[in-house]
Amino acid sequence: MRHDFREQIADTLQQLADVLQSLDADRWGAQSLCDRWTVRDVAGHIVWRVGNSFPEMMRTALPMLTLTRPSPSALTDAVSRQEGEASSPEDLVRKIRRIAALRRAGIGRTGTNDLVETVVHSYDIVQPLGIPIRVEPDATRRVALRGLLMTSADRRVVVSHNTLSATDAGWAIGRGPVMEGSAQGIVLYLFGRKPVRI
Repeated sequence: MRHDFREQIADTLQQLADVLQSLDADRWGAQSLCDRWTVRDVAGHIVWRVGNSFPEMMRTALPMLTLTRPSPSALTDAVSRQEGEASSPEDLVRKIRRIAALRRAGIGRTGTNDLVETVVHSYDIVQPLGIPIRVEPDATRRVALRGLLMTSADRRVVVSHNTLSATDAGWAIGRGPVMEGSAQGIVLYLFGRKPVRI
């Protein structure tokens, strides 16, 4: 089983940085596909979650946890917003480019979890903006399979009775009548984003 996705993570982050660099201030404040998160919040989340070691992530989150004892979801929201607001858009782009360079060099986590974080949250940003990015087909398949394990019961039922076919990536998951869509659409569907058409 392949576990080293350094190139796929780096390529996706580099494309995301190119997209973010092209945005004006209004689009940085646009709603992403993540509930309650703007484009800037999601960029902050990627910098915090993908760019830091686990000890560094904990050091950032611990003061908020000690003071307020929020739920894990609320803590992630707060830390992601803090990371996004603490850096200018230019700095967020620079940080994402640096993370991409480090991953390409094999420095930092390069496994499935970080591939999922990178791909899904990059899609969260670019899909509402209508700006395409290209993720390697095998990487989108791996992310979709992880999404299938994590998705809601009703969406799991859909996949158990239908085949979701990513016509732009050459893979399919599920069984039954074929429902065609893009790899991006299927990934977002499996990770509970709405409204997203397959």
